[in-house]
Amino acid sequence: MALPDSEILQLLTSISRELVCLHETDGTYIYVSPNSKSIIGYEPEELIGKNPYDFLHPDDRRLIFERSHQPLLRGEENIHPTFRFLHKNGTYIWLQSDNRLTTHSLTGKNYLHTSSRDISEKIESDANLALSERKFKTLFRDSPIGLVLTSTHGYIDDVNEAFAKFLGYETFELLGKHFSEISSTGELEENLRYRDSVQKGMIDHYSIEKQYVHKLGHLVWAYITVTVLRDDSGEAIYYLAQIIDIDERKKTETQLLENNEFLKATKNSLLIQNKQLQSYNQIISHHLRAPVSNLRSLLDLLKITGVEEERRELQNHLEEVTENLETVLSELITTLKIQSLENYRPEWISILLTFQKVQKLMEGEFQKKNVHIELNVTEKELVFVSKEYLETLFLQLISNSLQFADPSRELRIGVESFSMGSETTISFSDNGLGVDLSRYGDQIFQLKKTFHRQMSGKGLGLFLMKYTMESLGGRVEVRSKPGEGATFLLHFPNGSAANA
Repeated sequence: MALPDSEILQLLTSISRELVCLHETDGTYIYVSPNSKSIIGYEPEELIGKNPYDFLHPDDRRLIFERSHQPLLRGEENIHPTFRFLHKNGTYIWLQSDNRLTTHSLTGKNYLHTSSRDISEKIESDANLALSERKFKTLFRDSPIGLVLTSTHGYIDDVNEAFAKFLGYETFELLGKHFSEISSTGELEENLRYRDSVQKGMIDHYSIEKQYVHKLGHLVWAYITVTVLRDDSGEAIYYLAQIIDIDERKKTETQLLENNEFLKATKNSLLIQNKQLQSYNQIISHHLRAPVSNLRSLLDLLKITGVEEERRELQNHLEEVTENLETVLSELITTLKIQSLENYRPEWISILLTFQKVQKLMEGEFQKKNVHIELNVTEKELVFVSKEYLETLFLQLISNSLQFADPSRELRIGVESFSMGSETTISFSDNGLGVDLSRYGDQIFQLKKTFHRQMSGKGLGLFLMKYTMESLGGRVEVRSKPGEGATFLLHFPNGSAANA
């Protein structure tokens, strides 16, 4: 048996999630669906005969009347007002209605049909979202640290005043730029790698120190923390970068590092000078005291001897001791000249051209001893030193090679250079007699040391070479084996290190 229309309507509206009502044209309820209690808290019979304007929020009544009620009566359609309705619990809830004017088919009387749904949660959610956006924009705009919002493709969508001021721009001048346009190339690769990791969700955020390019062209340091903003589906939509100005701190750190390097170089220089003074004191002690003491003894003997032949012999000894003393004094004066660097003027000079100049000076000796020279340096290979000092070093090395050449074979001298770190090194090698470093390694650069009894020599050349290199802030090494020649490595400091 078919149900009456009223019962079908009752069943349909009771299971609907919307409040279905029928109103007189003035709004008076003549039908309210059974689900009214679950939506607005009232039983249907509590509303029948009453007018909904009594339940509307006072601020919404005029709006509903002018923008919904009256247009409906004029025959307008597609009217969907949103308004606040007084719930039975005393609070207002947000309803959204689909309203239309309907006419009874038999009587021709007009009625208002409304179908309303509770959208309070959506309104609250939208309000909270709007509030969050306002808060974010306020914090973004007024933040004392720089904030930058970039798209996933790296283009700047928004910046705040703090960041624009940090780089010397107006905010609008930065919008639309790619972040790489204002980033130094130094940390760009690292930055891109981190951005990719954040976008893929491998890390939540990253923080690095990087340099930006100021509008005036110079670089400024910043500490940035970058995180990603995602949509509801988890897709990255923006990168948010927080930028802290650390330019002054980094400059101070750099200055401190430079000062530390300078102090370290000064300390090393003082240690070298102290070592040189100790060496110098030893020289004076060993090489002046003996001849002076000898002179005193000879003079004392002269005073007491009455034999003419003995006097002449003592005078001859006096002349020999005096000559030796003059030699020692000359050597000491030479070392003092090296130690005094007031007039030392280092510059970048060609190793090849300098050696070729010295080679011409020694041309006669080279031809006489049939010396073969192998130069593995180009004119562009430079060393930071005084030209006169380098010429002197080459002269000392060549003299040493000539003096200790192996008479059984042609003397071969090789020169090359290479750079490593903050040093430029000249390698000077020969195939001479060589030195047993396992026996004489700690004496090789000492004064008055000779390592070949059959060879004459004052033992001054190597001493002066080491003395010269250390006075320039450099160092010298030797590698040698008896019968296999020797290689001297002269390590010169570059640029500022040489000036320290």
